[in-house]
Amino acid sequence: MPSWDELKDRARHRFKLEHEDEHNFSLIWDYDSGRQQRIFIRRFEAFDQIWIEYRSAACKAKDMDPEVALRRNAAFAVGSLALEDDYYWVMYSHPLQDLTDDEFALPLQIVARTADDIEEEFTKEDVY
Repeated sequence: MPSWDELKDRARHRFKLEHEDEHNFSLIWDYDSGRQQRIFIRRFEAFDQIWIEYRSAACKAKDMDPEVALRRNAAFAVGSLALEDDYYWVMYSHPLQDLTDDEFALPLQIVARTADDIEEEFTKEDVY
């Protein structure tokens, strides 16, 4: 079982962290197309264990109808859309105790790609 600090160390060695503090870090995912997507990783406790949350902004609330957002959730293999602070976020959570390097990296890529695809479709710009 990795600790939160071990996870941050692994992420730091594999990616360039944009921001880092005690319970959060973020990084920018770069695409060959020139687009970028910011992903936030947060540590939190629930159900008597430590979890990590992946979060990436997809579009502003005004840019997507709530019914469209709910219908999109049904098609996601990983994660879901959530509305917070006037943004739709693609989010996914996983228990830290079970997390391998691959289990960390794959959802990171999926959350980033899903958010970026929605962002590009609805706004054509980086929103957050």
